[in-house]
Amino acid sequence: MIGAIVPRFFPTKKFGFATVLFVEIARGLDSAKVKISVERNSHQFDEFARKVVAQIQREVNANLPRKKIPKIILELDRTNELLAKIAEIE
Repeated sequence: MIGAIVPRFFPTKKFGFATVLFVEIARGLDSAKVKISVERNSHQFDEFARKVVAQIQREVNANLPRKKIPKIILELDRTNELLAKIAEIE
């Protein structure tokens, strides 16, 4: 479900395709780290994520029939950036 909700909040014109790679849920359901990959403008991700995380949390809370819902933490997957830097060095 989170994989369908999160990408809707990241505009395609700004970030290209936003993809949820995986979700890591903390023991006790305190938090859920959502790792996201975007095609472009990754330097703007953190600021934009701070603006939309509350909206995403509200939608997740409304759609999950559970008493305890983990706090959503959005994190950018920087694997592509690291691979590009390695390719430049070689």
